[in-house]
Amino acid sequence: MAVHLDEAEKQILGALLADFSDRSLTADQLTDGYEGPQVSDLTAVICAGGDITQVDFDIAFSDLEKKKFINTGPFAIIENDPSSGVMFFGGYSKREYAGLTQLGYKTARQSPNRPNKVHRVVNNVHISGGQFSNLQLSTGNNVTQQMDSTSGVDSDILMKLVVILENQGQVVSIDQRTDLASALEEASQGNGKQAKSMLA
Repeated sequence: MAVHLDEAEKQILGALLADFSDRSLTADQLTDGYEGPQVSDLTAVICAGGDITQVDFDIAFSDLEKKKFINTGPFAIIENDPSSGVMFFGGYSKREYAGLTQLGYKTARQSPNRPNKVHRVVNNVHISGGQFSNLQLSTGNNVTQQMDSTSGVDSDILMKLVVILENQGQVVSIDQRTDLASALEEASQGNGKQAKSMLA
């Protein structure tokens, strides 16, 4: 018999299933556990539309944990008070991230439990300090990369040259793009002979 979920539970399982599928995870990770999206990010995405409130989310999230549809983590050991005569053994989840279990995966895949619209959790990366060169980062479904010339060279001309070379089957590396930009810089300053030798 299929389990019927309320809309908040469907939204949570749907978002976790989308994350699981997008990352191409395996059945072993459903059994062993994996680090899924941050609970704070999951809350923000699902409560963003206004149909599901924070209270709806918290109740649904707790119910999904009790039903063993989701796992949370990381796991932490209970710290005992050294001055207390009572010792507790065990641990608890800090509930920082969530992931599907096998049962949760099966339930999320059933048609009555699929939400009308699946929300995707977008992971944001914050990098501070230091200098980064030739660093490529991407996320999401459609990613485009563009190189802009920061020297006095017209970036349109540089990009047209790169496209011409790539259409001829040549792969243009970052270093080669830098060399092209240098040759264009020489040409723009009237040093045609120097530019020609650099292009050769």
